[in-house]
Amino acid sequence: MLNARLLSIAVLLAAPVMPATAQDMAPHRAVYSVVTLDHGKPGDGVPGTYAYELKLTCDGYIVNQRLRLEIPGPRGIVVSEQLSQMTESRDGKKLRFEHRSTTDGRETSLVKGDALLGDDGSGQARFSEPEGQTVALPVGTLFPVAIARETIRQAKAGEGGFDALFFYGEKVKAPQSVNIVIGKVPKRLATVKIPEGAEQLADGRSRIYYRAGFFEALSKGQVQAQGEPAFEMSSITLDNGIELYGTHEESDGGIEYSITRLEPLPKPECK
Repeated sequence: MLNARLLSIAVLLAAPVMPATAQDMAPHRAVYSVVTLDHGKPGDGVPGTYAYELKLTCDGYIVNQRLRLEIPGPRGIVVSEQLSQMTESRDGKKLRFEHRSTTDGRETSLVKGDALLGDDGSGQARFSEPEGQTVALPVGTLFPVAIARETIRQAKAGEGGFDALFFYGEKVKAPQSVNIVIGKVPKRLATVKIPEGAEQLADGRSRIYYRAGFFEALSKGQVQAQGEPAFEMSSITLDNGIELYGTHEESDGGIEYSITRLEPLPKPECK
């Protein structure tokens, strides 16, 4: 998942959206081919790959992501990589994160820390890099796995979407407001193929389509996000959390990714 994002103006809920504790996620490893988008249309060639791994533990989830792009530059191809490692508790209240970016093998940014939500749904993120920074997490904040689980739960319940606050930890910034719209799978995406050998992960699973718009954090006293979203995304995801296709769009550019490899990972043996 370039994790959860959607389309119209976000009006935040007065009550928090709680993660669906009963929603199961299939532990898996997936690889996607990536192409660039120009005004919503795919470009030529394959500039990169996106790898995603979701592991289950007895306490929660471990997520590893790696996006590698080969970008043409005046002096040749520039290789850009974004790597993320996250551990999220099963109840959606704890998140440990580390986000690293490199260009041609040289580290260009590193952000890491921990976030904790209390019983009332509010909390705080503490950054160890950059050291000493903190961010308040208002009521309604969801972490990456929690927002994915809630999207699937709402889709299975026949709901059309929801609004929430989303914290990923890639920047020392307050959570973004996000509006998720769940809709009918577009005809052109209804036949996205399951990679050979992984059919058992998709058997009997329904496909969920959603779009998301992510807006910068609301100012104090502001009740509605203003202007255009900072970025948008769309996704075809199975109801066990396996993503088959996605887009991530900012301004006139972006990326589109389609699954090419998929394999199951073992489930933990918990008492």
